[in-house]
Amino acid sequence: MSLLSPWGLAWLGLLVPLVLLYVLKRRRETKVVGSTLLWEQALRDLRAERPWRRLVPQVALLLQALAIAAGALALARPVGAGAVPSGAHVAVVVDVSASMAGRTRGERRIDRARALASSLVESLPPGGRMMLLEAGSEASVLAPLTSDASTLRRALGQLAVRGASADLEGAVALAAERLRGAPAGSHVLLLTDGAEDGEIALAAEVPVEVRRVVPEQDAPVVNTGIVAADCRPAPGDAADAADVFVRVAHVGDAPVDVFVTASIDGGPVVASRRLSVEPDGTASAVMRATFPPDEAGRAPIVRLQLSRAADEAGMDDDLDLDDVAVVPSPGRQRLPVFLVGDAPAPVLRVLQADPRLELFETTLARLARRGPDQPPLDGLFVYTGEVPDEPPAGDSIVIAPAADRVFELEVGAEVLAPRIVTWDEADPRLRFVSLGELQLISLRPLRGGGQRLVETDRGAAIVGIARPDGETTVLGFDPAASNWPRQASFVVFFRNLLQRARRRRDAGGIAPGTLGEPLRIPAPDGTPVVVTTPAGHRIEAVSRGGLAVVPVAAEPGVYRAKVAGRELHALRSLLDPGESDLRPRVRFSRAGAGGDTTLGVAEEHHEAWPWLAALLLLLLVAEIAWATRRPEAVPR
Repeated sequence: MSLLSPWGLAWLGLLVPLVLLYVLKRRRETKVVGSTLLWEQALRDLRAERPWRRLVPQVALLLQALAIAAGALALARPVGAGAVPSGAHVAVVVDVSASMAGRTRGERRIDRARALASSLVESLPPGGRMMLLEAGSEASVLAPLTSDASTLRRALGQLAVRGASADLEGAVALAAERLRGAPAGSHVLLLTDGAEDGEIALAAEVPVEVRRVVPEQDAPVVNTGIVAADCRPAPGDAADAADVFVRVAHVGDAPVDVFVTASIDGGPVVASRRLSVEPDGTASAVMRATFPPDEAGRAPIVRLQLSRAADEAGMDDDLDLDDVAVVPSPGRQRLPVFLVGDAPAPVLRVLQADPRLELFETTLARLARRGPDQPPLDGLFVYTGEVPDEPPAGDSIVIAPAADRVFELEVGAEVLAPRIVTWDEADPRLRFVSLGELQLISLRPLRGGGQRLVETDRGAAIVGIARPDGETTVLGFDPAASNWPRQASFVVFFRNLLQRARRRRDAGGIAPGTLGEPLRIPAPDGTPVVVTTPAGHRIEAVSRGGLAVVPVAAEPGVYRAKVAGRELHALRSLLDPGESDLRPRVRFSRAGAGGDTTLGVAEEHHEAWPWLAALLLLLLVAEIAWATRRPEAVPR
């Protein structure tokens, strides 16, 4: 218990004059009366030499003293443990990982943390300041150090579950850095459910208080969720057939039966399976279904839904975010490949050998004549010789460029017989590719930005350019003028490029991310972007610097975006066994010196003055009732 306004206790000084009123003798006035028979008591008081009389306990005195005490305590504003000392600063760090969306006794954990932080805002003493931070995958400051309660309340309104994990250590370190040099009594308050494995060392130069929003002895955790999902081509010749793999985990005291259904997102259910999951165990299933491409040739999206079996309909589930997962289907549609210029014969043979490709021959002039009302071409572009001024959306390959510049790369003068020095074996485009025996007749070295994938003694031979909406792989030589087409690595290299383009197209054109992470949508600068969430809400944004960053809630499903006539989508699912296990199990420790770490169960810091004020009014009413009571009748 602490007092936010201890000077309010000075009101207790009113007890002194109150007691004096009861112990001082009253001053008498001289009156002429006919007889003093009935005034003997008064005469004895007048003849006394001392002005004091013995304090006689009275009900009125007791009620008035209690009223003064209640008023003094109300003015002092007593609060529970953990309040901010007068003049001190506190940095409140709130865990916003996916597990904080779980419910305990019907209340979401993030709401519990918000209520705790809100009670601390309301109990800020004079001179006290507070800041609010979110601990997601990256720490962010919602409100800087301030004593303005309205600013802190607005920041608390923005508090929401942001992602699948939380960097608690980094968020506490950031908060401690902001409190460096703060007055005595300042500290960092971390509000978390502790639902992650391992040990976290909180290094800080100020005291750190860790409070779990879920006591360990609270209601038992019961949760069943999808922790892994995938969709792969089914063996055999069945067109568009795929095997859907799913793994379900269960945390609870008793086994549970659940249904896992697979459907085409926005369409019918195509497969279903009943699973029995033991406590603290997992169960897996493989379901075969058919996923034909849509009218535009795009691969459909598979939606997996977890539901209770009919005889388990009344069972609780503490987390909803892991009951839905979305994954792309294998997509046995053809990938459009646009050949701009005369592709080298070896490259053309590799492309024609892939049955999942659809080749289109065109020129830069034809592409330039496409009107703005026509939808952008969606596929892989292969440029030979001439290239456009700006790269197209999606993936592209540039072979033996004729100009002195390819996008942001400079193309040098031709050199003869360059020797391969090294290549980036870690890059997926060079997976299973060995270039030790590659011999080039000539090369135009590539200089400037990008990732140098293959290096020669005369300069870079292959460079990758990454962009938010795709990537470009530039070859500074003609493969036909080398011995590369006679090696297996040539086919593997181009198959890797095709596979990357196919995966990026199936992923929807938006960079992958975790649940609750903002969408990073590629779009020309100043282009309006409209996003539709899985729940049907519309979010509008404008691109800045070639990218529109759209904050979204932690909601699993498909996010669809419209950008300059193009339709993109992003898939977001939890699929994290650690976040599906809502039990508090993390251990906290202190790293370094100069700080202190305490651990406790979170308590709301409600002020008691409203109750004391009500008690004050009640005592005053009781005193008035006692003073105005009817005198007892004197028996005759």
